[in-house]
Amino acid sequence: MDEFDLDKYLRVSKKVDLSGVAWGRIAEHALAVDEARCLAYMMDIESHTIIFLRDLLATRAAFDPDVTAFLSCWVYEELWHGEAFSRFLGEAGYDLGPDRERVWGDAPYPSRRMRNTWIRRKVGAKGYVSHVATLGAAAVFKDFVALHMTWGCLNELNTLSAYHRLIAKSSHPVLVQLLERIIKDERRHFAFYRSQARRRLARSTQARTVTRWAMEHLWAPVGTGVRPQEETDHVIAFLFGDEDGLTATREMDDTMRELPGFAGSTLCLDARRATLARVHGHASRARLATPFAAYRS
Repeated sequence: MDEFDLDKYLRVSKKVDLSGVAWGRIAEHALAVDEARCLAYMMDIESHTIIFLRDLLATRAAFDPDVTAFLSCWVYEELWHGEAFSRFLGEAGYDLGPDRERVWGDAPYPSRRMRNTWIRRKVGAKGYVSHVATLGAAAVFKDFVALHMTWGCLNELNTLSAYHRLIAKSSHPVLVQLLERIIKDERRHFAFYRSQARRRLARSTQARTVTRWAMEHLWAPVGTGVRPQEETDHVIAFLFGDEDGLTATREMDDTMRELPGFAGSTLCLDARRATLARVHGHASRARLATPFAAYRS
């Protein structure tokens, strides 16, 4: 995992292989609303990846050929992860707000067009503020790419662990099959970010100091800000709120501590603790956050 074969990755990169997925059998098995909410969240975040790329390519990251080559394939693979989740939810009978578009196994791209447009417009001004802040950070911090790679490393680790946790919780055989295929891509994504983060942090004291501070004060679980806080909290509480989830959270922190400058960090445990405090503090107000509003057809 310390060395990433970028050439091999670029040559084998492709959209997730969905051949043989039993789309027609999805409706034969119950999909709990909690699981559907997680899938809708995952779908929205995977589909939003292109917006993150827009911000990154306006920074120093654009000058690194290895980084841009990886990102070119990364964003394409993430796009098709979002499409796969969209089609699964459609076959499971869920129409998602605000458009409640019907999506099925052979639906053409793009699905959830109105939903994706709605989410990006909803983010609105926050997205532009984030973009400007990213530009400012990149201009001031010469090792900004080290921060980007570390941030991406933890986000991909969150994603990978979340998919494993959903597999452990779900009894839906087709969902498990789909997640196992997507996980293969996510492992490669994580491996690239981790390799880059280790190398860049190891060669600069300033990079380690600034990146550690930024991760502890600015980082939030993947998807935060793109979707309502209630949805982010639901995913974390549902997947990581129990004892097995706590174990998985500790394992993520153990992995991050292997990066130079991150000894003793508890980023994931801190995020889990804050999430559960919000969830338990507002238990009486728990609700489905717009625009998830999953409706059974």
